[in-house]
Amino acid sequence: MLCLLKKFLYGLKQSPRQWYKRFDSFITSVGFERSQYDSCLYHKRSGHKCALYLLLYVDDMLLLSDYAEEIKSLKHKLSSEFDMKDIGKARRILGMEIIRNRISRVLSLKQSSYLEKVLSKFSMTDAKHTSVPI
Repeated sequence: MLCLLKKFLYGLKQSPRQWYKRFDSFITSVGFERSQYDSCLYHKRSGHKCALYLLLYVDDMLLLSDYAEEIKSLKHKLSSEFDMKDIGKARRILGMEIIRNRISRVLSLKQSSYLEKVLSKFSMTDAKHTSVPI
Protein backbone atom coordinates (compact mmCIF):
# COMPACT_ATOMS: atom_id res chain seq x y z
CA MET A 1 0.00 0.00 0.00
CA LEU A 2 1.44 3.34 -0.99
CA CYS A 3 0.10 6.57 0.45
CA LEU A 4 1.02 10.10 -0.49
CA LEU A 5 0.92 12.55 2.37
CA LYS A 6 -0.25 15.93 1.13
CA LYS A 7 1.95 18.22 3.15
CA PHE A 8 3.79 21.34 2.10
CA LEU A 9 7.44 20.56 2.69
CA TYR A 10 8.81 23.45 0.75
CA GLY A 11 9.32 27.07 1.68
CA LEU A 12 10.87 27.61 5.07
CA LYS A 13 14.19 25.93 5.86
CA GLN A 14 12.79 24.19 8.93
CA SER A 15 9.59 22.94 7.27
CA PRO A 16 10.82 19.39 6.57
CA ARG A 17 12.24 19.04 10.09
CA GLN A 18 9.04 20.31 11.72
CA TRP A 19 6.95 18.03 9.50
CA TYR A 20 9.04 15.00 10.47
CA LYS A 21 8.86 15.87 14.17
CA ARG A 22 5.07 16.15 13.97
CA PHE A 23 4.78 12.87 12.06
CA ASP A 24 7.17 11.08 14.43
CA SER A 25 5.25 12.33 17.46
CA PHE A 26 1.94 11.14 16.03
CA ILE A 27 3.09 7.74 14.80
CA THR A 28 4.84 6.90 18.08
CA SER A 29 1.70 7.97 19.98
CA VAL A 30 -0.29 5.25 18.16
CA GLY A 31 2.16 2.54 19.23
CA PHE A 32 4.86 2.49 16.57
CA GLU A 33 8.56 2.33 17.37
CA ARG A 34 11.21 3.98 15.23
CA SER A 35 13.91 1.64 13.97
CA GLN A 36 17.30 2.13 15.56
CA TYR A 37 18.88 1.53 12.15
CA ASP A 38 16.81 3.85 9.97
CA SER A 39 14.83 6.82 11.27
CA CYS A 40 12.33 6.52 8.39
CA LEU A 41 11.29 2.97 9.30
CA TYR A 42 8.66 2.38 11.97
CA HIS A 43 7.28 -0.92 13.20
CA LYS A 44 4.49 -2.10 15.45
CA ARG A 45 3.60 -5.52 16.76
CA SER A 46 -0.06 -6.40 17.36
CA GLY A 47 -0.07 -9.76 19.05
CA HIS A 48 2.77 -12.19 18.54
CA LYS A 49 2.14 -12.86 14.84
CA CYS A 50 1.00 -9.59 13.31
CA ALA A 51 3.59 -6.97 12.42
CA LEU A 52 2.99 -3.65 10.71
CA TYR A 53 5.78 -1.69 9.02
CA LEU A 54 5.71 1.90 7.87
CA LEU A 55 8.43 3.36 5.65
CA LEU A 56 8.46 7.13 5.18
CA TYR A 57 10.42 8.95 2.50
CA VAL A 58 9.76 12.70 2.39
CA ASP A 59 6.00 12.61 1.73
CA ASP A 60 5.66 9.04 0.41
CA MET A 61 4.70 6.23 2.73
CA LEU A 62 4.77 2.49 2.26
CA LEU A 63 2.70 0.30 4.60
CA LEU A 64 3.39 -3.43 4.97
CA SER A 65 1.54 -6.03 7.00
CA ASP A 66 0.30 -9.61 6.82
CA TYR A 67 -3.18 -8.36 7.70
CA ALA A 68 -5.16 -5.93 5.55
CA GLU A 69 -7.23 -4.87 8.58
CA GLU A 70 -4.11 -3.52 10.30
CA ILE A 71 -3.29 -1.40 7.25
CA LYS A 72 -6.89 -0.20 6.98
CA SER A 73 -6.91 0.83 10.64
CA LEU A 74 -3.61 2.69 10.32
CA LYS A 75 -4.77 4.49 7.16
CA HIS A 76 -7.87 5.63 9.04
CA LYS A 77 -5.75 7.00 11.91
CA LEU A 78 -3.35 8.72 9.51
CA SER A 79 -6.13 10.31 7.46
CA SER A 80 -7.74 11.67 10.62
CA GLU A 81 -4.47 13.45 11.49
CA PHE A 82 -3.00 14.29 8.06
CA ASP A 83 -4.33 15.19 4.64
CA MET A 84 -3.38 12.15 2.59
CA LYS A 85 -4.23 10.30 -0.58
CA ASP A 86 -4.23 6.51 -0.91
CA ILE A 87 -2.79 5.71 -4.34
CA GLY A 88 -3.28 1.96 -4.08
CA LYS A 89 -0.90 -0.95 -4.19
CA ALA A 90 2.73 0.02 -4.52
CA ARG A 91 4.44 -0.94 -7.75
CA ARG A 92 7.54 1.25 -7.41
CA ILE A 93 9.28 3.11 -4.62
CA LEU A 94 12.58 5.00 -4.64
CA GLY A 95 13.35 3.80 -8.16
CA MET A 96 12.80 0.14 -7.28
CA GLU A 97 10.14 -2.10 -8.74
CA ILE A 98 8.09 -4.06 -6.19
CA ILE A 99 7.28 -7.63 -7.23
CA ARG A 100 4.73 -9.68 -5.31
CA ASN A 101 4.16 -13.41 -5.44
CA ARG A 102 1.05 -13.83 -3.35
CA ILE A 103 0.98 -17.62 -3.74
CA SER A 104 4.42 -18.13 -2.18
CA ARG A 105 4.01 -14.97 -0.03
CA VAL A 106 7.24 -13.40 -1.31
CA LEU A 107 7.92 -9.71 -1.81
CA SER A 108 10.96 -8.76 -3.93
CA LEU A 109 12.60 -5.53 -4.99
CA LYS A 110 14.13 -5.08 -8.44
CA GLN A 111 16.53 -2.23 -9.24
CA SER A 112 17.31 -2.89 -12.90
CA SER A 113 15.50 0.19 -14.24
CA TYR A 114 17.33 2.41 -11.74
CA LEU A 115 20.67 0.88 -12.70
CA GLU A 116 19.93 1.37 -16.40
CA LYS A 117 19.13 5.03 -15.71
CA VAL A 118 22.43 5.51 -13.82
CA LEU A 119 24.41 3.78 -16.58
CA SER A 120 22.73 5.95 -19.19
CA LYS A 121 23.37 9.14 -17.21
CA PHE A 122 27.10 8.41 -17.08
CA SER A 123 27.26 7.11 -20.70
CA MET A 124 28.15 3.61 -19.58
CA THR A 125 25.42 1.59 -21.28
CA ASP A 126 28.02 -0.17 -23.47
CA ALA A 127 30.44 -0.87 -20.59
CA LYS A 128 31.60 -4.43 -20.01
CA HIS A 129 30.08 -6.11 -16.98
CA THR A 130 31.76 -8.33 -14.43
CA SER A 131 30.59 -10.50 -11.55
CA VAL A 132 31.22 -9.23 -8.07
CA PRO A 133 31.00 -11.80 -5.27
CA ILE A 134 28.80 -10.81 -2.36
